Amino acid sequence: MWRHLAVLYPTPGSSWRKFAFVLPVTAMNLMQFVYLLRMWGDLPAFILNMFFFSAIFNALMRTWLVIIKRGQFEEFLDQLGTLFQSILDSTDEWGRGILRRAEREARNLAILNLSASFLDIVGALVSPLFREERAHPFGVALPGVSMTSSPVYEVIYLAQLPTPLLLSMMYMPFVSLFAGLAIFGKAMLQILVHRLGQIGGAEQSEEERLQRLASCIAYHTQVMRYVWELNKLVANIVAVEAIIFGSIICSLLFCLNIITSPTQVISIVMYILTMLYVLFTYYNRANEICLENNRVAEAVYNVPWYEAGTRFRKTLLIFLMQTQHPMEIRVGNVYPMTLAMFQSLLNASYSYFTML
Repeated sequence: MWRHLAVLYPTPGSSWRKFAFVLPVTAMNLMQFVYLLRMWGDLPAFILNMFFFSAIFNALMRTWLVIIKRGQFEEFLDQLGTLFQSILDSTDEWGRGILRRAEREARNLAILNLSASFLDIVGALVSPLFREERAHPFGVALPGVSMTSSPVYEVIYLAQLPTPLLLSMMYMPFVSLFAGLAIFGKAMLQILVHRLGQIGGAEQSEEERLQRLASCIAYHTQVMRYVWELNKLVANIVAVEAIIFGSIICSLLFCLNIITSPTQVISIVMYILTMLYVLFTYYNRANEICLENNRVAEAVYNVPWYEAGTRFRKTLLIFLMQTQHPMEIRVGNVYPMTLAMFQSLLNASYSYFTML
């Protein structure tokens, strides 16, 4: 989808598409900011529109990040393609099966993400029709213009009709991309655990064991470099999103206590669940890499070293020490992205909500 929109891998003939895709949403986000300045006195409306502004700003931030760092993302994806093809071309049928399952999982997750996002935004688009007063799905304003008078109201409403498609293609692909990259990292670690389990046995000579171990060490180095490059690409963006999402969840919980409209209550609950789902997708996938890395260390420890010679034992010991280093994606290069960190983020949001 991003390749077609020239966000990634643009060609001279398609490069204009990314600006046609991003600039209208950027203009709408600026108009939302002007609207927020007008709504300062109405707290429920301000909080709800602050959520929309933050969500669209976050989607823009993700997409602009990929556009600006396109070279790094493309280089990383090319590296992934090389690793993917090497597994596909290997004689390890078990590894190819893991790869196919990972591919199906990533594809199904991407479809689910896009579908859920599309339906979520369609709900936001339809909800103003059930209100007594005139309101746009995404509150926007221009200085000196009455946005609720005809025909301005109708024109703006019609202009916002494509937003489910535009925002879904802008917001969720980054989530799916992150999850897909993490799923592939987990698959590579699973393949490494399987290969380590193949070392040993009376039928293997000392030289064959050393070759298998050296192959596993080289593969582990590739996986470490892959996870390190992934962390370098996403560490800052997930740190900003943790702050944005935590603040949004806290604000929406507070908003639930001061509104009376059933339609708005349903909408806010739906938005909170969306934020929780996106956060959980991030932290759960990153957490799986940490867990699988622990299994690699266990697999190295369980290699039957007592059947091998001194050279093999020394090499295995050095490898075991290397596997003790954490292989993780870190929020802002500070905190590891784990489910424990996800729980801490939710606890912080709830604490700020109770304080409000």
